[in-house]
Amino acid sequence: MRIKVLLCGLVAVGLLTGAASLSSLTWPMGVVTAILQLVFAYAWPRMVRSDAPWPITIILALCSLAATAATIFMPGASVMSHSVEAIAVGVLLVFISQVLRGAEAEGRLAGVVSGVTGMVLAVLGSAWAASAQVGYGYGLTVVTVISLLGAGAVVVNRLPNRITMILAPLVAAALGAAASALPVDILWFQGAVMGLLTGLLVGSLRALALASRSVRNLSGILGLSCGIILLSGAASWYAMEVLAFI
Repeated sequence: MRIKVLLCGLVAVGLLTGAASLSSLTWPMGVVTAILQLVFAYAWPRMVRSDAPWPITIILALCSLAATAATIFMPGASVMSHSVEAIAVGVLLVFISQVLRGAEAEGRLAGVVSGVTGMVLAVLGSAWAASAQVGYGYGLTVVTVISLLGAGAVVVNRLPNRITMILAPLVAAALGAAASALPVDILWFQGAVMGLLTGLLVGSLRALALASRSVRNLSGILGLSCGIILLSGAASWYAMEVLAFI
């Protein structure tokens, strides 16, 4: 399963890197982001074994696509400013979807928790589309992708979680800092921070997936790989937003 997750991730990061290289166009990154969000929207509720997966899938798809569209076509004070609105609407829709299942339905609380979690992950993934709107977007993508590959090479091995949780961030941070030497308009400490966050995410989600035994089929593979990529893009985006003031 680890190899299959890594292979799915390689395909996704390849598409992201290719889209980011078209710096004169913003829509290719938006298209790739939307594809990742749609795949995640389908896979996530099935990965967490939701009792009513389709309502959650529809909510995740609508909210994440709306956030990506707003990021590209309606940037506000911040490129990602509309993500807060999408998350607020999504939380309300998740609660309504579970209430409408009726008082006798099972797993309503679990549906709310997993639905809100998945919705936030999907919406924040629009940060990949947002990266196409800024000058350092290509560098952000390259550094994050290189860090993902380094952390992925660590966690794909059958090492204990306590080792991967230390080794993955260290390797990813080192690769992120080294990637700043490329012509990507990213400083070394910015690359190191993005790599560190990416490594922590990869190591943590790998540990959670192993503990919950949620990656058993294609839905689990797609959900985990797309979730890691969407969340790592958001982490790198907000890290750069903070580091820009340093």
